Amino acid sequence: MVAVTRRIAGIAALAMFAVALAGCGDKEPEQRKAFIAFLQSRILDKQGARVPKPSEAEIKSFGVYAEHYAVIAGFNAEIDAAMAGPYRLSESMAPRSLQELLERRQDVAVMRDSLSKSIDLVRNTLSATQMRREALRQPDDLRPVYTAAYDRSVTAPALAFLATVPVAIDGLTQSLKFAEYLDSNRSTVKVSGSNIDAKNARARADVNRMMSELNGHRQKLTEARQRMRIVFEGK
Repeated sequence: MVAVTRRIAGIAALAMFAVALAGCGDKEPEQRKAFIAFLQSRILDKQGARVPKPSEAEIKSFGVYAEHYAVIAGFNAEIDAAMAGPYRLSESMAPRSLQELLERRQDVAVMRDSLSKSIDLVRNTLSATQMRREALRQPDDLRPVYTAAYDRSVTAPALAFLATVPVAIDGLTQSLKFAEYLDSNRSTVKVSGSNIDAKNARARADVNRMMSELNGHRQKLTEARQRMRIVFEGK
C-alpha cells in the first residue's frame, strides 16, 4: 500500500511538472516574437557591430531565448576587452619618433607579445562561441534573423580583428628590427629625433630599404584599421 501511494504521488508530481512545462511552452511564441523584434530593431537595423544591453524587462520577455542572446553578448564582451586592452595600447602608446623607438624597444616588444596573445584569446573565444551557437535549437522563423545578428555581432568583428592585429604585429616587428639595426650601427648611422644621418652609401641603402618597408606596413595597417572601423562602427 505504501509503495502504491508513493507511485501515485510520483505520477502526480510528474503530471504537475508536465503541466508546468506546458504552461511555459504556451509563452514560447510570444517570447520568440519579442526576441526576433529585439534582434531586428536593436542590431540588424543599426550600423556597426555594437551589441546593446537588454533591460531586465527585455531579458524576461525573451524567456528561453535569453540564453541565445547571451551567446552573442558574451563574445562581444570578450572582443571589447581585447580592443580596449592590447590593441588600443598599441595605438596610443606606440613610439612617435625613431629616437623614442630606440629608447622604448622593450615596451614595443611587450606590445607585440600582448597583441599576439590577444589573437589567441579571440580565436579561442570565437571557437567556443561557435560551439555554443551550434548547440542552440531554434524555430525556422528565428534562425535566419539570429544568424544575421550573429554574423553582424560575432563573426564579422572577429574576422576583422583577426585580419587587422597581425598587420599591427608585423609593423611592430619591423620597427624592432629597424631599431636593432640603428643601435648596432651607431658609428655609421646617427639618429636625432625623426632624422637619420647615414655616413656611407651602404648605410643609406639599408636605411632607405627599411624605412620603405616600415612605410609600407604603416599604409597596410591604416587600411586594415579603416576596414575594421567600418565593421565595428558602420562608417
